[in-house]
Amino acid sequence: MPYDITMCSGQNCPIRQDCYRFTAKILGRQDFFGQVPYNFNINCCEFFMSNRPTDTQIRLRAYEIWEKMGNPDGKSTEHWFQAETELINNFKDQT
Repeated sequence: MPYDITMCSGQNCPIRQDCYRFTAKILGRQDFFGQVPYNFNINCCEFFMSNRPTDTQIRLRAYEIWEKMGNPDGKSTEHWFQAETELINNFKDQT
């Protein structure tokens, strides 16, 4: 994890489990927000960093799986879910 990312304690934040600033491992010295930046008045956080893979990342990994499996027809949904699972598990291993 880069040290230049300000972390969040996530106290009372409803989206903390989906935010990289809360779920990432703290390695060494790390900066934290003084207060949780989640705005309860508008129900959002301008500093939210998703810890879920993007559709583009999933699509690229699914394509790699499809190629590796020999380009089979009718398996796109299977490959998509496999790619998503792999990327999520890889992220969890890094945090």
